[in-house]
This record gives sequence, structure tokens and C-alpha cells, in this order.
Amino acid sequence: MEDIVQLLTQSIEDDFLSKAERKSLREYIAEKPVDEHQLNFLRSKIYELATEKVTPANYKFMVEWIKDANSALSISSKPTSTSDAYFSPGDTCRNVIIQQIRSAVNQLQICVFTISDDVITDAIVTSHKRGTRIKIITDNDKSLDEGSDIEQLANAGIAVKMDRTPNHMHHKFMLVDGKALITGSYNWTRSAARFNHENILLTNEAGVVKSFMKEFDQLWQEMEVY
Repeated sequence: MEDIVQLLTQSIEDDFLSKAERKSLREYIAEKPVDEHQLNFLRSKIYELATEKVTPANYKFMVEWIKDANSALSISSKPTSTSDAYFSPGDTCRNVIIQQIRSAVNQLQICVFTISDDVITDAIVTSHKRGTRIKIITDNDKSLDEGSDIEQLANAGIAVKMDRTPNHMHHKFMLVDGKALITGSYNWTRSAARFNHENILLTNEAGVVKSFMKEFDQLWQEMEVY
């Protein structure tokens, strides 16, 4: 892992991930395969390295470097299905959500009852700014709660739709690049992290991810623009 981080650190020095550097990353991972947890760590490291080095002058280069570096970490062989459970109170659930948001290369599909945790909101906005396509589905009643961040997210240019029926859109799940899923009882609120007994499940099991993608697409067609 340290060797991969070193390769990433070297590659960012010139604001460009060359073909040779990309090849070195792929060859190293082929020789020493990393699991899903290690990949998530490396994707977070990519974001961390870019954040430390980004300036107004090299911003476009950094966005491309993030995409190229994440692409270089892709493993050609079929990934092993993994699932893990996390629990609150505490920061564990929130940290897993933020890590997955940061690891997104292409798109995030977020379908949650409410969003009022500013730390999660900041991660979503940052991901949007670096070019990730983001869609959010939420509940109209909860968007009116004090502390709701839905208006802020919509004003940032993120596509938001909501349920305006008398019933509630009570889902709490997120799809990452169509490959990973977070779901569970955990509400994206400060109180969920500080006080509530909640849970989330993180999985990349293809069949489960596909089912949730189908549900998201159906809801996106049904819901109204914020």
C-alpha cells in the first residue's frame, strides 16, 4: 500500500498522470491485488493528495488527475463481493458515507429521507465541483425542517427531486458509480451520528446494487423537480 501511495504522490508532482505512471500502478496492483477496503483507502488518498496540492491555477489538472488516478486503480479481474455493517452513535457511519462520496469517479445516486449533516453536505458539494454527476431524491416534508441542507445542495447546481405526495419517501441509500451501495436505517443528520442507534450496510454485491439502481431510476421518473 505504501508503494502505491508513493507512486501516486510522485505522479501528482507535475499535475499529470503519465501513461508510464498509470502502467506502473496497474502492474503493481496486478502483482499484489488489493481488496475493496484498500481500494477505498487509496481513492480517499487520491482525494487527500489532490486537496493538498490544488490551486486556482492547476484546478483543471487536478480534476483530470483524480479521474486518471482512480481509473488506474481499476482491476480488470472480477471483483470479490464484499459487505460490511457499521453502527452509530459515533462517527463510523458518517465517515463511511463520506469516504464513499469521495471515492466516486463518475456518479452518485443519493436517495435519502433527509440531509442535515453539514459535513456530509460539504462532501457532496465538493464531489459535485470536481465533476461527479450527482442526483438526489428526498422527501418534501423533511426538506422544510430547520437545518435541512436540500436548498443548499440544489443551489449548488446539484439535481434534486422530491416526493410531493402525502406519503413519505423514506429510503436511505446511495449508489456509487453503479458499483457500491450504502443502505440502512442511518439518517444523514447530526443527531444520527451523536445520539441515535442506527446502522448502514456497505456492499458491492452486483445483484443487490442492480436492484437498488432500478428502484432509483423508477423513483427519479416519478418524483418532481425541487
